[in-house]
Amino acid sequence: MINSSGQQTKGGMKNCIDYVKKMENKAGLALGINCDSDSAYDEFELIKKMYHKETGRLYFHMEQSFPPDANITPEQAQEIGQRLISESPIFNGFQVVLGTHTDCAHLHNHFCINSVNAESGAKWQMSASDLKNIKEKSLNLCKEKDIEIWWDKKAKPDFESDKLQTAKQGEWENQKNGTSWKYELFLATKEAVKHSHCQNEFISNMNKLGYKVQWDHHKYIVFTTPGGKKCRNNKLYPVDKWTKENLLKQFEKNANNRSERTQIQHLKEIENTVKTIKNIMSAVKLHNKNGNNGDFPLTNLKKGLEGQALKEKMKQKESSGYDWELY
Repeated sequence: MINSSGQQTKGGMKNCIDYVKKMENKAGLALGINCDSDSAYDEFELIKKMYHKETGRLYFHMEQSFPPDANITPEQAQEIGQRLISESPIFNGFQVVLGTHTDCAHLHNHFCINSVNAESGAKWQMSASDLKNIKEKSLNLCKEKDIEIWWDKKAKPDFESDKLQTAKQGEWENQKNGTSWKYELFLATKEAVKHSHCQNEFISNMNKLGYKVQWDHHKYIVFTTPGGKKCRNNKLYPVDKWTKENLLKQFEKNANNRSERTQIQHLKEIENTVKTIKNIMSAVKLHNKNGNNGDFPLTNLKKGLEGQALKEKMKQKESSGYDWELY
């Protein structure tokens, strides 16, 4: 992700550096590029004072993630992060603190970048083309290690972010083109979770959306799409949100927030979603003889909710009594 807006303070910059370095004492998983990680804050400050640029944007925060099941060590992840900075021209002359984090299901790198160039005094500027080059460089470095990644652009409060998420190679292109069965499954599962207060209701809601669910004594849940493709819950991202344990916790939270009124409301909403899906599939197939895009109704629905319509949808969610942040 690239932190690009919002009011910043020196304290915030120090906190960012400290957070990036939090695994420093574990196998040396932190380092400085064009600076010493131990004195990075003071060095960032010195450069700002030298060029009289101590206000405005003070730093930028980036994150690079790798698949949970990737055959990669923390040292290799750190090497990829270091090469991403040193081999991308846009970072030339900028001080960067790099930290590799191993405290969740997937390895990931964090970068804190001084907003002022140590060599020229210029402030960080990044165009859409620069961002594309960073992504392509990251992808190529991962390909060298046989690691497959995709990019999922996602807005977050107070800043815009472009997070390097994980999936099988080519999945990002499919999602961008509206033809990703895995993304369609993700949207269906997300929709079903919102309207479920127990495991059985979740399975029932998935069935209504056209999906079969195998949830038994085995470690993973197995979903079967309307087209017959199978996918385990550990292939949906972020992985920790889709474990059996977390899903059951979410159902319990939904149940605790569920009154008779909201129960009727959510039953009505899932039925309306099913009807909408059928209408979308019919409309798409009517205009497309092959009918391929009709296999991705929720993807089409999501596109239709962009802009003002999406804002209105979010207002409805806020008054529904469910935790919409997690799912």
